[in-house]
Amino acid sequence: MAKSKQKPPLLEWIASGVGLVLILAVMGVIARDAFNGSADMAPDIEIVARAPERVGGRWLVRFEAHNRSPITAAQVTIEGALPGGETSTAVIDYVPGRSTRAGGLIFSQEPTGVRLRPIGYQDP
Repeated sequence: MAKSKQKPPLLEWIASGVGLVLILAVMGVIARDAFNGSADMAPDIEIVARAPERVGGRWLVRFEAHNRSPITAAQVTIEGALPGGETSTAVIDYVPGRSTRAGGLIFSQEPTGVRLRPIGYQDP
């Protein structure tokens, strides 16, 4: 029997090339993250409050939590404190690096002079 030698079709070469490029790109991203020194970094959460609004018999202060760091934070606890001593807390499940998540704090009295701050997080 004679064996016929056929070259692989062009489409196979294209698919192989695309696969190789994707694998190399993923490996590059993993290597960059592994060696960029981010293991020593911590999340940098900044809280920005919106104007208070009346909701029923209570007051709602909506906020945005901006993570300025490339490091992800989980279970981010946000505390709001009024000058009179009333506090309210909220937990944001997950704040990826360089992203923003929103939430709200509820108070029983008008939140004039409210101070918002992150008080803790967990490493995911």
